[in-house]
Amino acid sequence: MNRKLFLSSFTVSFVLVLLLSLLFYQEISLLHYINISFYISGLLLFTSLFLLVAEGGFFDGITQGFRRTFQSKGRDLDKKEVEEMRLFSELLRVEYTPFLFAGLVLAATMLAALAVYYF
Repeated sequence: MNRKLFLSSFTVSFVLVLLLSLLFYQEISLLHYINISFYISGLLLFTSLFLLVAEGGFFDGITQGFRRTFQSKGRDLDKKEVEEMRLFSELLRVEYTPFLFAGLVLAATMLAALAVYYF
């Protein structure tokens, strides 16, 4: 895992939570932090899980089927041209673990803040 990317994505998401709290609610409170960090951590987790599934090759069959079915620039594709096209999982090479861990850590801070809020 790339630690720099993890630290930067967590720092950016944490600052984004604080800025959005100031922007929408004009104050920083525990409840506003909990609400906004829920959405930001969910977005980070959803993005990382999508990248994990796409990297695993789940969408390769779908994209190959679309390539065989539809035409490219008004002409039919040859079988050789379809075979030479790169798979979707080969095109999408983004490291998902920093975003996954940043989302998990942000969600953990949100749950800790939620525990403090209710107790």
